[in-house]
This record gives sequence, C-alpha cells and structure tokens, in this order.
Amino acid sequence: MDRRALLVAGGAFAGSLLGGRAAHAVVRWPMFEWERQGGAVAPGAGVTVPPLLAVYGDGEAYADAAAHRYLPARDAEALRDHAVRVLRLRGGTRRLPDRDPPRDAPWDRVRVRTADGHYLTAHLDGWGDGDRPGDFPPPLHELYDHVQVLRGTVRASGEPWHPDALLLAAVHLDAGPAGCGRWPAGVAVPAVGPGRRYVETRPAGAAARRVRRVLPRSGAGGWPCYRTPAGTCIAANWRYSLPHEW
Repeated sequence: MDRRALLVAGGAFAGSLLGGRAAHAVVRWPMFEWERQGGAVAPGAGVTVPPLLAVYGDGEAYADAAAHRYLPARDAEALRDHAVRVLRLRGGTRRLPDRDPPRDAPWDRVRVRTADGHYLTAHLDGWGDGDRPGDFPPPLHELYDHVQVLRGTVRASGEPWHPDALLLAAVHLDAGPAGCGRWPAGVAVPAVGPGRRYVETRPAGAAARRVRRVLPRSGAGGWPCYRTPAGTCIAANWRYSLPHEW
C-alpha cells in the first residue's frame, strides 16, 4: 500500500490559540501534537507510545505523557508558527520520491492548529524507523529538533504526570505462554476474544488507581499475559492518558 506523506488542512475548530489557562477546560484537543501511529506491529503496541510532545492552546505542554508544564506564550507561539510554516511548504513533509519507506514501518503524525482554528496534518511514513539522512526535507528535521528541545525542557523541569486516567490496551492470545497469571480481581475484564482481538478501555478515578496497583506496566519488551476467569488468554498494558484522551 502506498502511504506516502500527505498534507491535509481542514476541520474548523472552535477556540483560539493561547486564549488563557481557562481555555484548557474548553479546548480539549492539543494545538500541536507529534505522535507515532500505525505500522505492522502487534495490535495495541502504539497505545504505549504516547505523543512525544502535545501542547494545548493555553500553553500547557506534555512530554511522553510523563511530565507537564506551562510554556511561555512566546515559546508556544514559536512552535505553532514553525509547524505551520513547515506543514504548509509544498513537499515540506514528503519523503523524497526515490526514498521509499521501510516496509510496514510505523508512521508519525504531526498536526498543528492554525491561528484561524483549522488543523494541518502530516503523515510521515517510516520517520525515525530506518530512514536515512535526507529521506525527508531539512525543514521537517528542523521542526523535529525544535520539538525535541521543548520535549527535553518539559521532561527536565516539568511536574510528573500521573493522572487517575489511563489508556488500557488488551490483545487476545490464541495460546497463552507458560506462566500467565490470573486476571486481577476488581479490574473489569477486557471484552476480547477470537472475534475481537484487540480493545482499548479508558479507566478513570478509582478504576484507574486499581489498574495501576495490580497490573504491571511494561516497557519496550513483551506485555504481561493473563488468563481470565473464562479461560481466555490476554496480554495487557497501559499508559497515562492526556487530557484530550479522557
């Protein structure tokens, strides 16, 4: 399937950029977000890779769904303006014609809300997944470097982000490996099975706190596996939700 990078503008969105902290309660979607999606990976693997950076209209920034802080207005405006310039360039986010992406590689999504409330979105096939220097135009790499600087600032000086709101992913296993534990009592069993191999749920409040206590969170390795009371084998993992994902 040819999934070359494309640029889309559209989707009017109510609310203005940097309209004050009160706007955060109204404008739920970030004004800028860089995240990884897709690819021929195990179902649900993407849910545990949070956006590198998400910045809301009031300037509150989240890095890796692990830390958050308010950016100075000039820094948030500079990021927005930079992203708008790059995403509006003809071919500014497009992989060069003679540089095909790695087969079945994940793709990154970059989106930014313009000053008039529309979104620009770029899909980057194979970004950072085996691509060679020069596969993408220099302006896109410059934007990525800008994002990484802000991401590092938020991780270094922000507050930890541990809300009582999670994204919980579960995958049905045809045959559970040896050593699968019992599904923890008190946690709703995900509705997965032969006819529904993958499901996401969004526990919040006390339910989220319970998941954190009894379901280990896995990193890059394999997910913990469990056997439900009905005998179904599943693998499950979770991460903290961002405000627009609640």
